[in-house]
Amino acid sequence: MMKRIAFGLLMLTSGLAWADPHYPGLQVAVQRDGGVYSFTAKFDSPLSKCAAYRYLTDYEAAKELPGMVESLALRESASKVKVERTVDEHVLFVTVRLRSVMEYTERPYDGLALIQLTGDSKSFRGNWHIEANPTGSTLSFQGTWQPDSMIPLFIIDHFAQNGLLDRFSDIARMGEQRKDKFAASCANTQYAKNGEQVLP
Repeated sequence: MMKRIAFGLLMLTSGLAWADPHYPGLQVAVQRDGGVYSFTAKFDSPLSKCAAYRYLTDYEAAKELPGMVESLALRESASKVKVERTVDEHVLFVTVRLRSVMEYTERPYDGLALIQLTGDSKSFRGNWHIEANPTGSTLSFQGTWQPDSMIPLFIIDHFAQNGLLDRFSDIARMGEQRKDKFAASCANTQYAKNGEQVLP
């Protein structure tokens, strides 16, 4: 049961480790309608729009994250990538090994969509959106998750409410730590003031 609870948040955050304190300015909300959860998150990052996109689509770099056992990305087309991951996740005092297969649809450089192909949840899908701002970019996430109906909802409620801030804090913090790497990869890309690519 605990494996299934942890799995939903794993898919949302790509297995990133928990951290404290929370990332400054991070806004996270979760709502439940019946057995379906809706997640939203938003934070400002020092990453440029290009760098933020490169960060979100650096799938195999997840192997460097704590607890990540395997992260394999297979490009299926110019805009679609299948990602298989195995993670050792700590839930309370138990360590469980989790596996997921997700499909990402890329929208350079505006964001990406993700959907569960196989996993312990009934369904999971979401969208990352990137907007340029004067100091870098604003990243926002919207998604829905329908967990296994055998899991008591009060347990999932507690887990979601207490885990999402930590999870998105790690996403924001990891991006900031990799700012120089992605800035270098974007050095030859020029953008207009509204963040749209004008030169390759």
